[in-house]
Amino acid sequence: MYGMTPESLQKMYVKGSLKNQDAGFVFQVKNLVDSGAVSGIAKLIVDGEEKSLDGITVEMGGKVRPVAEISWSSSLYVYYGATMTIYVPGPLEAGEHTITFTVKAPELGSLSLPITDTVA
Repeated sequence: MYGMTPESLQKMYVKGSLKNQDAGFVFQVKNLVDSGAVSGIAKLIVDGEEKSLDGITVEMGGKVRPVAEISWSSSLYVYYGATMTIYVPGPLEAGEHTITFTVKAPELGSLSLPITDTVA
């Protein structure tokens, strides 16, 4: 898969970006692979529990899209170096959290980004 290892995928997470915001939490992912399309968000697991994708949004370049609207026919084009901010309803408790964010990319298949960070 183009030399993608869990370590290289983990580097895509913007360290320190996990924080509570409004009535939920946010984190950022920076595209360090190549420009290309994201054809869907497959799943989000927080501390071992799969979350509903309802209400989750992706903000990139000032535009916000619900993840439910990202599909094969309505993909999200992500330029190399672009940063996406993912908003998830429901705040996190203070402490360390483990998140797995899985996206679908036509050229690469499913990519799972492992994230471990602390919310103050």
